[in-house]
Amino acid sequence: MIGRLAVPVAAAVLAGWLQSASADVVELRGGDRVEGSLKEVTPTGVVIEVGGQSIRFDVAKVRAIYFGVAGSPPAPQDVPPPPTPPLSPPASPAAGALQLMQSLRSTVAAGTTLREYETRLNGTAPFVELYLAGLPPAGAEALRDAIRYYLLAEWAWSNQGVATRTVWLRRDDVLERCPAYQEFASAMRAKGEAYYAERTRSYLVIADGAVPVLWSCASDKITEAETLLPKPAPPAAAQR
Repeated sequence: MIGRLAVPVAAAVLAGWLQSASADVVELRGGDRVEGSLKEVTPTGVVIEVGGQSIRFDVAKVRAIYFGVAGSPPAPQDVPPPPTPPLSPPASPAAGALQLMQSLRSTVAAGTTLREYETRLNGTAPFVELYLAGLPPAGAEALRDAIRYYLLAEWAWSNQGVATRTVWLRRDDVLERCPAYQEFASAMRAKGEAYYAERTRSYLVIADGAVPVLWSCASDKITEAETLLPKPAPPAAAQR
């Protein structure tokens, strides 16, 4: 049986399964459905090929995307560099989510500027959310935490003191789930208020080394998700 995950383009996730013939379907907000082969999804538009012709819809007009894989699943593709990675239908929701998160992790590891990081993160996070509803709870939670660490790092990096090099960090319960951050925060707290100060209910000030630590927390969660999420089935030819 071939399942079809309902992937919302809006913030809300539409659950359900498509029982029609094997094809991708773009559902418009007016209720119309266009069936064909999904070619591209970006923050501004969705492209689907129908009868050899590519048709583009603005994201604001799209309610949901339904897709499934018939026959051998396509090989995972690398996400292009910034500004925003277009998406091709992945072998599974798990493969799609991991592909995006692994690409974001590689971008950070290779070195990036704040602007490049903001662009890549803001282009990746919404797409990861599209897949989370179809993932096992444990794997979804790990990737959700990873995105939160990356978002916290973005805020901290963009709110860094010029003179002291400390950063403003939003309080978030996800910080309690990262041993590396807890160890770092304890060390900075022991150094005194110049390195760690709980200024408000929502924010604290901490040494500038917090950003790499948050990236490390995110990377660890991606690794955890890689072990928890189901692996896509190999092509039929490989099984023989």
